[in-house]
Amino acid sequence: MTTIVEFSKAYSRQTQRVMDGKAAFLEKVRNSQLVAYSLEYFSSCFLDDKRLLKAVNMRLYNFKAEHRPETIQYVISWEDVPHDEGLSWQQFQVKVNRYLRDFLEELQTHSNVFEGPL
Repeated sequence: MTTIVEFSKAYSRQTQRVMDGKAAFLEKVRNSQLVAYSLEYFSSCFLDDKRLLKAVNMRLYNFKAEHRPETIQYVISWEDVPHDEGLSWQQFQVKVNRYLRDFLEELQTHSNVFEGPL
């Protein structure tokens, strides 16, 4: 059996922060059929620097029968990672990168997650 859904070009433009309610976010992830994400990296003037994650932007898609899909946007970024005063900016960037990569690994255990637009 094939189900056809109509994608709305309009969706909630309000982006919610993951850290404002992580339990609620994970519950919405479990109830979503698809999670698409895109990555942002810290910028550097040197091309040979290792690319370090700065933020993960996510869209959660919940397909309901005979309704338009519900689309919710979330973000988790370097601003959500606690900064230790003893760390330099470069060390903090490495810490953020590790934190966000761990977050992505955890996210992939909860839902159908893929990188890129839908």
